[in-house]
Amino acid sequence: MDTITLMPVTLSDVARLAGVSEATASRVLNGRRYVAEMTRARVEAAAHQLRYVPHRAARDLSLARTTTVALLVHHAQYPSGGEGTFAARVLDGVARALDERGYDLLYLAVGDDAASRLRSLATVHEGRADGALLLGPAFPPEGIAALGATGRPIVLVDNRAPGVDAVLADNRRGTTRLVRHLVADHGYGRLGCLAGPPTWPSTVERVSATRRVARAAGADVRVVHARETTMRDGADAILRLLDDPPDAIVAVNDAMALGAMHRLRSLRGVRHPAIVGYDDIAWAQLADPPLTTVSVDAAGMGAAAVSLLLERIAGVHGSNQPAREIRVPVTLRLRSSCGCDDDSSPPHGRAEDGG
Repeated sequence: MDTITLMPVTLSDVARLAGVSEATASRVLNGRRYVAEMTRARVEAAAHQLRYVPHRAARDLSLARTTTVALLVHHAQYPSGGEGTFAARVLDGVARALDERGYDLLYLAVGDDAASRLRSLATVHEGRADGALLLGPAFPPEGIAALGATGRPIVLVDNRAPGVDAVLADNRRGTTRLVRHLVADHGYGRLGCLAGPPTWPSTVERVSATRRVARAAGADVRVVHARETTMRDGADAILRLLDDPPDAIVAVNDAMALGAMHRLRSLRGVRHPAIVGYDDIAWAQLADPPLTTVSVDAAGMGAAAVSLLLERIAGVHGSNQPAREIRVPVTLRLRSSCGCDDDSSPPHGRAEDGG
């Protein structure tokens, strides 16, 4: 008598019948998100029809927790110079929050090439980390979308993308109070703005608020966009405003403001406008003159991002929970770079919380 051997049904068989990739079939059968409902229904129907039973060991392995979170930092946000920079303070908040929850941190610095192929980075593949935090606005939307499609939870810090959890500073409120101080309290009527790329969310929001407040006060604004927002970018961008120097310069972050201040000191016969920044990095109060800026709780942003990510990893809100966005409060720090009296500003700056 002939013996008929029945081959076990595989994931590939389910995917073929459902008309999807094996990766998509795997995400559906493992209860992962980022799958359209119609696609999920097709895969589940195919699995039922074929009487597919997942290999227990393989399924357990795919769902295993590593208690590790990957932090991806684009080169544009490297802690240039170390302690006190915005990225370093976010990193500190992330590390402390993860340590309190028993998680390890896997730090990965990426350049433009890696940022465009996030999905293929081995570091964020399943088995290496339970989820990923992406720090900075330089990650391209298509890369973020591709990484999200892997099913691994992700949270953006200082960036936004459709359908992805994000943590940002309260950019519009902080800039509104900063620029209002320049035009209302000091009477500056001609402003220059040193900005980053026009696609970066923080730049978009801070430039928009600068224009809105200036327009309401009858002030003029000239905006200069740079490739990034480093000190070098600020030093180079300020030159594009000096053909007709403004009364005051609003930089979208402290690094650009400090770079502009350094360049101005090297030039002779140039009137020095008032300059303000954003972030309140450690070097801001050491500048000459001390830099008026908006203080951002960068460590708090990192901790908030960790909370969002770990909730996603644990499935606290279910796979269909809409993307959430957290805005971290900011504080205006008045020092003398804006024209305020030196005697009125303590070392850390006079805090202005109202308005």
